[in-house]
Amino acid sequence: MQWRKTLWWFVFSLIAATAIYLVWGSNLGWIVMGIGFGGLTTWRRYQAARVATWLKSARDQTPPEDVGPWTDVVRQLEHNLHLQNELLAQAQETSDAVMAAAQALPVGVIALDQSLSIIWFNKSARQQLNLNEQADLGSNLLHLIRQPEFLRYARQRAWPDPIIIKTHQGNQDKLMMMQFVVYAREQRLLITRDLTQIDKLETTRRDFVANVSHELRTPLTVLAGFVETISEAPAGALTEEQTQHYFGLMREQAKRMQSIVSDLLTLSNLETSPEAEQVTVNVTEMLNGLRQQVEALSAGRHQFEWDIESGLNLLGAPSELTSAFANLLTNAVRYTPDKGTIYVKWMSESDGARFSVQDTGIGIAAEHIPRLSERFYRVDRSRSRAAGGTGLGLAITKHIAMRHDAELQIQSRLQQGSTFSLVFAQSRLTRAT
Repeated sequence: MQWRKTLWWFVFSLIAATAIYLVWGSNLGWIVMGIGFGGLTTWRRYQAARVATWLKSARDQTPPEDVGPWTDVVRQLEHNLHLQNELLAQAQETSDAVMAAAQALPVGVIALDQSLSIIWFNKSARQQLNLNEQADLGSNLLHLIRQPEFLRYARQRAWPDPIIIKTHQGNQDKLMMMQFVVYAREQRLLITRDLTQIDKLETTRRDFVANVSHELRTPLTVLAGFVETISEAPAGALTEEQTQHYFGLMREQAKRMQSIVSDLLTLSNLETSPEAEQVTVNVTEMLNGLRQQVEALSAGRHQFEWDIESGLNLLGAPSELTSAFANLLTNAVRYTPDKGTIYVKWMSESDGARFSVQDTGIGIAAEHIPRLSERFYRVDRSRSRAAGGTGLGLAITKHIAMRHDAELQIQSRLQQGSTFSLVFAQSRLTRAT
């Protein structure tokens, strides 16, 4: 131990000084003793200086060795510094993980001081509120979000409930839910959530329910009316011909409802089923079968021109592709006036293949084209019902196209006809051998 070394140095110096005193006299003995204790003191000061230098230097520097009575202290300090570095590293790792988690949150988080100046925000908040680190850090939040309802909300003393406001960014309107949360020493978090997509889905759901109800109401009303007429008519009041006519109309309305329900089930299956199967579909053979059906539906009222590239096949689900192609063909027959011409093409292109159905029908105004594939959307409801459509054909076609890496394209002009195309990617094509 270090105290023993010091004791032995003291004893050795005392013995040497005593021996010199006895031999040469007291003066020389005192000098030797002074030199011994001075050397010991100087050496201890030097060792202390080495320890002080190490403490002032970087913590990862190797500590000095053999520093006399300071050796045990240095070892303990080194141990404590090592533990402290481990704790700091763990704290930094935890802090980094928390910050990474905060950045990955799907909701926006903005840290604010008591005056609502921005301290930090995560990626979602940056995207939702169009924030910028360089320009907005340190800025007052109320200078960035200036809707009156939000300003009133921010100035409340407590925020038990969130607020929903509309914001405008660029050309897009957003519906945002926001809520303040107090934490630490009167600091605040603003939690934001983008409800735009949820609001659109809810609007779509409401429209869908309203459209289904509207589509089914008409045939149900007709059915109910005829049932009431037949059931309440006195015996013999209706002739056999009238009864059969009523039953025929009722049968038509029942078939209409069956068609709507069938198409709704088809849409549901397309949305919830796994990816389309990968079967080689002989498109030429499929179109030959559809040709007989649509020409029979036309009953000679239209002229057809078919341009089919033989040997050009598709990978996909045969039943789905048949349904998509048939929807475009039957729509052309339904909405093309008598004596009109329908051009059908199936041709390869530089980056895939295109199935197109062009008609000389009434055409569609430009403002309606983006919405044609929505469920139950019709440009002319009365004409669509008269033609026998359910309003779901193009929605089904678009879903089938998406499941087969294809795109539904629509081109049309009023009184000049329309062209509906399914454009397939090169990866979906095969050639007959």
